[in-house]
Amino acid sequence: MTTPSSRTFTHAAIILGVGLFALGAVSLIPPLRSLERQAVKTLAVSVQPVDTLIDGAGSQKEPWTRRQVTPPVVPVPPRFLAIDDDPEGWFSTSPLSPVDHALIFARLREAGHHVIGVGNLMAWDEPESLAIGALRKQLDKFDAAVLALPLARGAAGEPLPAPFVRMSIADSAVKGNLASLPQVNRVAIPNAELGGKQTLAGFSILENEPDPGDNHQHLLARWDDRVLFAFPLATEIAGLGLTPDDVQIKVGKEIRLGTRGPVIPIDEFGRTPVATNVRETDIPAMRLISEKSPAPPTDHPLLTRDVREELPEAEKAWSGRLGAAVQALRSAPSYDPPVLLARPNALLELLLILVLALFATWSTRMRRPGWRIVTALGVIGVSVEILYLMAARQNAWLPPLAMMAPGLTAFGLAFTRDRSEPQAESPVQPVVETPAEAPAPTAEAAPVEPLPEIPAEPVAADAEVPAPAKKTAARKTARKAAKKAAKKAPAKKAAKKAAKKTTAKKAARKTAKNPDDAE
Repeated sequence: MTTPSSRTFTHAAIILGVGLFALGAVSLIPPLRSLERQAVKTLAVSVQPVDTLIDGAGSQKEPWTRRQVTPPVVPVPPRFLAIDDDPEGWFSTSPLSPVDHALIFARLREAGHHVIGVGNLMAWDEPESLAIGALRKQLDKFDAAVLALPLARGAAGEPLPAPFVRMSIADSAVKGNLASLPQVNRVAIPNAELGGKQTLAGFSILENEPDPGDNHQHLLARWDDRVLFAFPLATEIAGLGLTPDDVQIKVGKEIRLGTRGPVIPIDEFGRTPVATNVRETDIPAMRLISEKSPAPPTDHPLLTRDVREELPEAEKAWSGRLGAAVQALRSAPSYDPPVLLARPNALLELLLILVLALFATWSTRMRRPGWRIVTALGVIGVSVEILYLMAARQNAWLPPLAMMAPGLTAFGLAFTRDRSEPQAESPVQPVVETPAEAPAPTAEAAPVEPLPEIPAEPVAADAEVPAPAKKTAARKTARKAAKKAAKKAPAKKAAKKAAKKTTAKKAARKTAKNPDDAE
C-alpha cells in the first residue's frame, strides 16, 4: 500500500470543499438555484412522468414543492354577445345608447349571468344623466362587470381611474424586470364610460405600442406604480372568483391565476401566444329582446364585442382577435395543489457527501488518465442512482448539485497532469567495443631487396609552390588520423605480443635442434 502524496491531499480538499459549498450555498445563489430547480424537475418527472411545476428555494427551511398538471380539458368555444349595426331596428339608436346598454345588462342579469365582460366601447358626448345612472346601476348588480378601455401614453399623465385601481396590483408585488412592459398614463377616449362603484376594467388597445400581430397579445401594462391587466385576462380573473392579490406574476416567465388556476406563459414584454383555429359563437344582441333565453350562463363569463362595419381598423382587428385571446387563456394548463419535496436529515446529507468525496479522491489517484476518467464517471453514476432511489423509495429529495459535485470535480481533475510521476526517458544503447583479433603467425619473412633509387626531378626556381591547406582541413585530417591510430593501437599491441611469442618459439626450436650451439 503506497503512502498518499501531497497531490492526493490537495485533490481531497478541493473535492470536499466543492461538495460542501454546493450543499450549503446553492439555494442562496439565484443562477445555481435555477439550475438545481431544473435538475429537481427532471428527477421528479423521471419518478412520476407527469408535467410538473417546481417552486420553493431548495433549502432545509424552504424545500422544493411540486405541482402536477391536471388532465387537460378542451374548453368550449368562446361565446360573444355581438353588438352589430342593428339593421332591424330593435334598439333605440345605433350605436347603442346608455338606455339600450342598460336593457341588455338587465336581460343578462335575469338570465342568470353573474360575471360579464363588456368588450364594446361605451362612450357618448352628452349622455343623459338618468340614463347613465340606470346603466351604472345595472352594472353594479353583477358580481363582477369588466369594461374594455383603450389606453395611451401622453406628455401629461392622468390619475388612474377607479375601475383600473380595483383590477390591478402594485408593481412591487411583481417579480422580474418591469422595464420592458408597456407604459401608459391616460385613457385614450376622454368621454369613455367608467361604470359604477364596483365595475372593473382591463385595457383593450395600447395606442402607443406596435401591433403584436395575430399570434400574440399584450396581457400586462404599467400605469405609474400599478400593473394593469388586459381585458381578456381581467375577465378570466373575475370569472374564477379571484382578486388581483391572488395573481402571481413573474415577468418573462408566467402569470399564475391562484393556487389551482391556469398558468399562462409570458415573455419580457408581457405578451403571450394566442390560440389558432378557434371556433367562436356570436349571439346577436337583438335576440335578448326577441327570445326568452338566447344566451344561458355557462362556467365561463359571457363577453360582448363590437362587430359594426363602421369601426376603425384598429378596433375591428382587436375585436376580431378577441376569440383567439380568450381561448388561449382558457386552455392554459392548470396544476394541482403543491406537494412538499422534503430533504433528508442534514447529517445524512453530510455523510453521503463525505463518502462520495472519498471515492472521488480515490479515483484521482489512478496513474492512467483513462482510468481516472472512468472512475470519476462511475462516482457520478452512483450519485445519480442514490438521488433516484432516495426520491422514488423514501420520498427524500437530496440536493442534486451537491450530490454530483464530488464526481464532477474528480472528472475535471482527471485531466490534470501529475508532475510527480517520473518522466519516461529514451534508453541509451551501450557501446560495445569488440577487441581486435591478433594476426595469425606467419612464416619467416624473406629478406626484402632494396628498391632502386629514382633520381628526383629538379624543381624549377620559378615553379609555383602549392598553397598550404586550410586549417580546418588540417584539423579534420588530424582528427581522422587520431581516430584511426586509436583504433589501430590495440591491434598493434596484439601484433607485437604475437611477434615476441613467435621469436621465442623459433629460438627454442633452434636450441632443441642444435644443442652444441647452445653450449
